[in-house]
Amino acid sequence: MWGDLVGGSTGKRVRITHSFADRGDAWPSAMVAGASRQRNGADALCEGLIADTLVATETGWRPVQELQPGDRIVTFDNGMRPLKAVHAATLHTAAERAPRQVWPMQVPAGALGNRTAMQLMPGQSVLIESDAAEMLYGDPFSMVPASVLDGHNGITRTAPQVETVVVTLEFDEDEVVYANGMLLVHCAVSQPAAARPGDSAVLPYQRLTEAQARSLMKAMHQPF
Repeated sequence: MWGDLVGGSTGKRVRITHSFADRGDAWPSAMVAGASRQRNGADALCEGLIADTLVATETGWRPVQELQPGDRIVTFDNGMRPLKAVHAATLHTAAERAPRQVWPMQVPAGALGNRTAMQLMPGQSVLIESDAAEMLYGDPFSMVPASVLDGHNGITRTAPQVETVVVTLEFDEDEVVYANGMLLVHCAVSQPAAARPGDSAVLPYQRLTEAQARSLMKAMHQPF
């Protein structure tokens, strides 16, 4: 089973447990078979930031697992914004049994503007800027899942650790924040803004489908 939600209530400090002996295999058989691509509990945990990812805050760079509701985070569009909630989960698995499509992405230093090497969950949306995106979709900025970056600037999939802590940051609205330098990652609200009564705000960037994102990556690697 996937690791339990171990923290994240608004106004409460997140506490990460280090006792995982009772946790079983994290990768459901349905994912191994590729039976469903709908967002569910397992797919949701393919998003989020892996522990020790550094996030830009008003007090400097801080490991994501140390953040708590109320901390003010540097956002790409809206300056400082307070965190509404912090959710943490521990994924526990036998690494050799994890299907390759859910392996984290190993990102070398500088590959996406990140100053140091880091890992991204495959479902984590990343904001990238490119001429190819403007050519294909009319906007130089696009959201793509980290999984499609395999092979881009040396990014590769890497077998997961036996225990991985994944932290999800939530604001009042969708935001883009800085990770490990200039890497831009999307933090989604648990209920999309457009779905909330009386609120039609949406994130000002296109969130590409996997097929669109792969077309973009192919275009980015072709000479103009």
